[in-house]
Amino acid sequence: MNIPAARCKLARIRCLQDCIKCLQELKPLPESLCYVSGKVVYYSPRKTTLKLYEEADVKSKKICDISCTVESRLYASGEEHCNSSGKWIAVKKFLASTTAEPIIYKNDAWLLLYSSRSSTEEAPAVVSIADLQSQQTWEDVVVETYSLKIPKYKTKIEPPDEEAVSRLRSLPPGWTLEHDVAMVKLMSQHLPPDNEQLGTIKTYVESIDVSSFCEDDGPENLTDGSEDTFWESDGNQGQHWIQLRMKKGTVIKKLYCTVDGSDDNYLPSRFVVQGGEQDNLKIINTVHIDWSIAGRQDILLLDGATEHYSVIMIRIKESGGIDTRIRGIKLTSTEERSLGFDRDFFAHDNLVRYPILEGYSPDQLYRRSIVLQRFITILDSVLNLMVPSWQYSVGSYKCLEIIRQFLRMSKKKQSLIDIFLKATVSEPPEKPIVYVNRRSAMEHRCNPSLDPQCKQSVFIQLYEGLKPRDRLSKPLDYRFPANYEQWWECKFLSEGIIDQGGGFRDSLSDLAEELCPTTTDGPIPLPYFIRAPNQGQDDPTASSDVYIPNPACSDFEKYEWIGQLMGACFRGRENLILSLPRFVWKKLVGESVSWTPDFTSVDAAEVYMVNELETMEEKMFNAVTRHWSMLLSDGNMAFLRIDEDGNPLPLSFEDRKEYCEKVREMRMTEFDEQIAALRCGLMKNLPIAVLDLLPWQELETKVCGEPNITIEALRKTTHYDDLEEDDIRVKYLWEALKKFSNEDRSRFLRFVTGRRRLPAPLYISSGKGDAIDSLPESSTCGNMLYLPYYSSAKVAEEKIRYAAYNCIAIDTDMNPWED
Repeated sequence: MNIPAARCKLARIRCLQDCIKCLQELKPLPESLCYVSGKVVYYSPRKTTLKLYEEADVKSKKICDISCTVESRLYASGEEHCNSSGKWIAVKKFLASTTAEPIIYKNDAWLLLYSSRSSTEEAPAVVSIADLQSQQTWEDVVVETYSLKIPKYKTKIEPPDEEAVSRLRSLPPGWTLEHDVAMVKLMSQHLPPDNEQLGTIKTYVESIDVSSFCEDDGPENLTDGSEDTFWESDGNQGQHWIQLRMKKGTVIKKLYCTVDGSDDNYLPSRFVVQGGEQDNLKIINTVHIDWSIAGRQDILLLDGATEHYSVIMIRIKESGGIDTRIRGIKLTSTEERSLGFDRDFFAHDNLVRYPILEGYSPDQLYRRSIVLQRFITILDSVLNLMVPSWQYSVGSYKCLEIIRQFLRMSKKKQSLIDIFLKATVSEPPEKPIVYVNRRSAMEHRCNPSLDPQCKQSVFIQLYEGLKPRDRLSKPLDYRFPANYEQWWECKFLSEGIIDQGGGFRDSLSDLAEELCPTTTDGPIPLPYFIRAPNQGQDDPTASSDVYIPNPACSDFEKYEWIGQLMGACFRGRENLILSLPRFVWKKLVGESVSWTPDFTSVDAAEVYMVNELETMEEKMFNAVTRHWSMLLSDGNMAFLRIDEDGNPLPLSFEDRKEYCEKVREMRMTEFDEQIAALRCGLMKNLPIAVLDLLPWQELETKVCGEPNITIEALRKTTHYDDLEEDDIRVKYLWEALKKFSNEDRSRFLRFVTGRRRLPAPLYISSGKGDAIDSLPESSTCGNMLYLPYYSSAKVAEEKIRYAAYNCIAIDTDMNPWED
């Protein structure tokens, strides 16, 4: 179709607007978005025998075997069906040769195009002729349908498979926008990332990670195609590595590593290539390099693999110096063979966390997933126009608000966010030094009444210590580059810590603990947040550990500073763990909020009571005397209507609905001023366009980190310094961590890294002495755990847990006996 690019974009925007309207009004999506070709012709590249089934299931009844030659043709619907067996096509007609009589199948005859169960390269049973010549796709039909062209100049659209189109457009009974949001949430949690920084290898690779890197010489330089850039490690000799996470079904044909002789002492001399699952890697090749020849070279690391490896680990075991440089990574591979979200993905096991979807069949959910993914494709193609990258300070189109949760599946959103953040980054200033007395802060935490102005808290000590010292000094703007890891240097009074990053992270963790304490029964050291009413309710379904901004606190400068710290965490790698309800996070990003699903995260009992009161029968209503009064989140009573003496008026049955509306309005706005100050601080750091692109869950995760610390996630971030993974000390460590609760693991992570949540790199080294059954030691600046020998797994568990809870202030960065 010869349509100018600008018209294509406009056509896609018109389609997007129609789709959003359909989603909002619960109508079937446009026919063009659900287009399925009525005829696709296949041929066999070799002589073979194919099996046709009554259903898309190898266990179903076989219709027949057909013998194919290169002259044979199969005519099928454009509708494809994917399940755990593989990809299927519905054959309508078979022509054995150009002179043979066609065989017509009145009911669909299903052919398995290729299996998803084989880890080796497998050619499809037949190949679409459309792969060799141009054929209309659903995207072509969308553009043709919505482009403003004179009818006689429009391209003819091939007849669709009307039954297949009808099945895709059909809304399951009772389906709402909330069901679509649940679908997007489910799929987004299983969606491999599309990393724009991977360059040409992104077709085969999900992500690339490295052991360490120097500033500006990060892993993105491995795939940028430039001869002037490189990845440079920043760690211990022999501990450098590059990890490739491969897309499903890809089989590497050739893997190259580019190096340059001019890098001299940074040149690697021995590579060890491993492949397999993350926790079960095996050595598949070792490469030694003779550097008698200078110049730029592509070193072949892997040639002709015959199976799929989900993870490829390239370890640089030897190099000319301590660190190493790699100029690039290149590879050729078979195409990705992932079937995405197949029909069996929507079986009951995957729906446990989504009860709203459990009443629907896998076929219904599978078909809905197809159109939702098409919708996301259209959205991605024009997203940069919906949130213009050249005017990142202005808001986006209002229609994005309706589908903000759909952005969780966008593959273009992150690259846009990166553009906005890069355009607003500032050069980090000279690192300020802050003196913090954690002993006095702990005394304040135990009894805040002794220090009403909170001057002894870590929060105020940091706030005051980071203020400009004189008129010539500039305040921190917190718009640091992502790789700027230490915003200030902490000097903890009476503690033996040289802050090379660990002390700074400790101060952030202490600050967060003061704002939102993890204990639910002790005093709150600071006045900026209060415990949400849900904390006092015995309801397992309510968010029972959350805090809300204090409506009585008007120190808005401090709220703005908290917002700036949150924005800095979003830009960088640090966490500020604030246990806030979804209601607050949604307001921070600018999402619309509602009473029942959202305010329930603040006060579930109040939501239930007000909703019940609104629909209560008159007899039950009059059984209790009610007034125009309500209880606020901070425990204070508010009067909505009063008499001459200032007392609340009695509430009549006729006025109950008006009363309920007043309560909803007041409760949902009672801490709006404080949220506005937090958001103001956020927007000093993050462009509003970034907030427009964020579902609230992503802001929470970027600021606070992942709340659930699983063993699998810990293993992915763990590296071994001078120990092997099969060392008995390492085995005891993992046995202990498996038995730890999530709180135990958070404490352990804090003990080693200074962070309470993931992501955080973790390095394991042998203990510093020969003692057995001693406490482990840590260096938070290097994220290092020094692990001694233990006589049993039980002893290891006890010692590691004790250290995690009781040794936070003990750090091995400085020996207290040294001068």
